[in-house]
Amino acid sequence: MPTAPLRPAQAAWTLCARFAGALCLLLTLGCATGPVGSPTTPVTVEATSLLGVPLERPALSPTTMRRLELDLESARLALEESPSEQRTIWVGRRLGYLGRYDEAIRWYLAALVQYPDSYRLRRHLGHRLITVRRLDDAIGVLTEARRLAAEATNRIEPDGAPGPEGEPRSTTHGNIDYHLALAYYARGDFNAAADLWVECARRWAGNDDSRVAAMHWAHVSLLRAGRQEEARSILEVVGRYPDVIENVAYLELIQLYRGELKAGALLARKERNAALEYGLSRYLIRLGAGVDGEESLVQLTRRPEWPAFGVLAAEADLAAR
Repeated sequence: MPTAPLRPAQAAWTLCARFAGALCLLLTLGCATGPVGSPTTPVTVEATSLLGVPLERPALSPTTMRRLELDLESARLALEESPSEQRTIWVGRRLGYLGRYDEAIRWYLAALVQYPDSYRLRRHLGHRLITVRRLDDAIGVLTEARRLAAEATNRIEPDGAPGPEGEPRSTTHGNIDYHLALAYYARGDFNAAADLWVECARRWAGNDDSRVAAMHWAHVSLLRAGRQEEARSILEVVGRYPDVIENVAYLELIQLYRGELKAGALLARKERNAALEYGLSRYLIRLGAGVDGEESLVQLTRRPEWPAFGVLAAEADLAAR
């Protein structure tokens, strides 16, 4: 991390006076024990599931690994050449794409000493805290991000893994609320989660891709909070033929909830991603097909793509039984 050219005594006083909040966060969540973001011996286990199961770093093909490592190296070089908050964030994001979640968290924590008021850093830190199942820490960090971003313009967020059109589809405000809602949902606070996801769908989303994702989670949360009329109302945010490029699974779930698609058609598929599988599981449970829904949740928690939000939600549901 680049530092200002201060003498040691000046630097110490500056850190104490100016970065007290960020330093407290470092102490609370855990400081780095070595050079932040530097190459390390691979660690097999990155987290522990909400069910107490060790979660190994997701496996990548050699080709994908090499490409992502080159992306990380490019991000480091860009940061060295011209340090900035955004370039600092990209190093952390590239670490995350490699499945090096603990390193990404430590990188963001160290970066907050230099950028103590950054809601953008907190947005990404909160995401990775959710990934490793540190939900209470994520709620604290993302709540602070939301406060710091309150007066900021809602802007499109650059996408490190763009979809088919190569066009970013989400915003910073939307991502802060979306991830905070997810942490609340996994904690079983369905009212708080629903309110945030409704905000995402109705206010922050700038396109139908973002809307259908937030609508799905808002609908499920509202139902679980006993807010039936609001759950029906949220399904009307997009029309019958929304412009969805990436979040096809969420669109299909919205169509399922609105009666435009039959559950049997989705269940007949051999391949269903974690988002679709989780939505179907909750749908079956709500219809009274509890055995099938519960078994689907169990199978979800055994998938290797454990960073997926559907897997996290399945863990949370089973852990709460």
